[in-house]
Amino acid sequence: MDSLAKHVLIVDDDPTTRMLFGALLARAGYEVLYAKDGNDGREMARRLLPDLILLDLNMPIMDGWETADRLKNEPDSTTKQIPIAFLSSEDLSIEAQKAAKELGVVDYLQKGMSNEDFIARVKKILPPPPATPTLVTN
Repeated sequence: MDSLAKHVLIVDDDPTTRMLFGALLARAGYEVLYAKDGNDGREMARRLLPDLILLDLNMPIMDGWETADRLKNEPDSTTKQIPIAFLSSEDLSIEAQKAAKELGVVDYLQKGMSNEDFIARVKKILPPPPATPTLVTN
């Protein structure tokens, strides 16, 4: 992985969702990693240590709640400090939003938000790296 790039891991069971949000992030200057479920996402997070994890709530094998809990609370967890944002079409109740914050989830992004709002919210959590200056010669 490029050490200067900011890496975002998208964990979602829907390939179309992964590609759509991945393309938006790539255009904004992020390197994007993909996982198809919570188990794969946990393994990738431990191995690759992304700068941000975008985590769907409703997935087979391990849902987003359990995945976030394990990433934040496993003993000797190398992933404890990685920011996690839920990315879901589910509408979270006030109680669920409070539970997410207590778990260490930094934001909740709805899949139906505009592309501009999505990128703006991601940039609040994880500013992209500065653009590499272009060397101009005469």
